[in-house]
Amino acid sequence: MNSTKDLFEETEKCISCGFCEAVCPTLPSMNYRSIYGARGRVLLAREVVKNINESGKVKLKINDPFYTCLDCYACFYVCPAGVNAGKVSEMVKDLVTEKKYVKKQEKNIAKMIKESIMKYQNPLGIKEKLSSWSDGMEFNNNSETLFYTGGMYQLMAYSKYLSNLEKKINPEIIENVADAIAKNIGALKFTSLMYDKNLKDRMDNILKSIVELLKYSGIEFDYLGDDEPYSGAFLFELGYIDEFVEYGKKLMDIFKKRNISKIITIDPHTYEVLKSTYPKYIKDFQFDVHHYLEFININNFIKSNEKLTFHEPCHFVTHEKYDKPLKFVSKIGDVVLPDRHGTNVFCCGGPDELLYPKLSESISQKRFEQLKTTGAEKIVTACPICFVNLYKDETVYDLAELLIKNKKSL
Repeated sequence: MNSTKDLFEETEKCISCGFCEAVCPTLPSMNYRSIYGARGRVLLAREVVKNINESGKVKLKINDPFYTCLDCYACFYVCPAGVNAGKVSEMVKDLVTEKKYVKKQEKNIAKMIKESIMKYQNPLGIKEKLSSWSDGMEFNNNSETLFYTGGMYQLMAYSKYLSNLEKKINPEIIENVADAIAKNIGALKFTSLMYDKNLKDRMDNILKSIVELLKYSGIEFDYLGDDEPYSGAFLFELGYIDEFVEYGKKLMDIFKKRNISKIITIDPHTYEVLKSTYPKYIKDFQFDVHHYLEFININNFIKSNEKLTFHEPCHFVTHEKYDKPLKFVSKIGDVVLPDRHGTNVFCCGGPDELLYPKLSESISQKRFEQLKTTGAEKIVTACPICFVNLYKDETVYDLAELLIKNKKSL
């Protein structure tokens, strides 16, 4: 749990120079309303601390500015004072969900997701539906190495369907429905019937490709199948720190009961939460966590003449400084990066997809246009959330799809 002292210390560093506003993805898509930009969030958070110190409660309406933050951390890398507006947003969301100083500002969709994760070990209550991609595949059930999807690729077919549905409905109605479902969370299981079939098939094939790449490299591993729980990353991102810790301990117990010592992750959010975030909050959460590319020999792939551009996931390049995906993209094609890349990356808008679908769409369209401007034949991603948000035409690919295509014959 972050304290108001931590929030005060972070916001007081701000010199209000505005450099962060030049890189914040949400600000232009919210018509440059200052509280929806990095500097505006920091200054608003400063007022939150002032309210708490003066009256013991926050009188301002603050939820939307901080929930819309994408946690891309691009602001941090241009700030001369070292302020991370993304972390400021995380701390304020923590205050909102704690409800000690901030009353009745929790987003109902966030609450619904939290309730589902805590009860069903899955954000949409459909854990058992997400392992069908592996039907007929063989895994080593005695291995201490776990292939862990966390359900991220599989969930995209469902979340995209729901996001498209939300765009057609008044946000107030969506919040009311989410509130009702949060109070009767079993009703959320109806989402098992609501998914994009073509996207589901695409995600399933990507998962199969990753498994094939690992086996091609001689790696043996176990897979939990229907028992595989979600990583819990959303709990942290939505500010549910107490629940995040509680859930992380349950996750840790599941891994330990299966004698798991090494975990192979396949997406940026799961990689970060297992490798870096849980260990900060749970002392005994100590596993050998890797991304799947770390087990694959980069020299096993043929370089094509294709011109590729790569959208670097925020949780890789600004959170974890993990650059291995870009090295693999460079191995299989001629790479031309967009103007916004590296720690100056422009987020895909994905983290806002379920809470603010129209905002997410606006941001993803801007990023898609930036990537198309490179003139590349294909846009490559290494994150299922980025893939879904940037998939505006048939030029968008997950890295695993291209690696399978370009691998050398044994």
